[in-house]
Amino acid sequence: MKKVMIKIRGTQGLGDDTSVIEFATEGTLRRQGDDFILSYFDNSVIENEKVKTTLTASAKSVILERSGAIKSKLFIEKGVRNNCFYSVPEGSLTLGIYGKDVSHNLTESGGKINMVYTLDADLNLISENAVEINVTGR
Repeated sequence: MKKVMIKIRGTQGLGDDTSVIEFATEGTLRRQGDDFILSYFDNSVIENEKVKTTLTASAKSVILERSGAIKSKLFIEKGVRNNCFYSVPEGSLTLGIYGKDVSHNLTESGGKINMVYTLDADLNLISENAVEINVTGR
């Protein structure tokens, strides 16, 4: 397990109504077989509880898991729509996630994860999302 710096840039929204979120944090990166596992604590604190994010990047997909005040397990797979569970203190729902593009070039030293995907609820489009995660050694 290696300590790393993580820079995240995410764009979400529909049409002209989009927002950009950028932040940097420290985390860990480790290799498990052919997959890479990146873990960090989000900058947000909900109900005095931190939110931990773990991404498992494989050849064609990324699994994004959150634990703490937000609980979710999102499967982002290129060309596939998956139903995923998402829970916040106010309630839970099932989201559809369609992976338009998912790729990474991670090594033990760092690299990038890129994800472009849509979110829907009951097949009604909620948002289009693009996330770029840059990982560098410390």
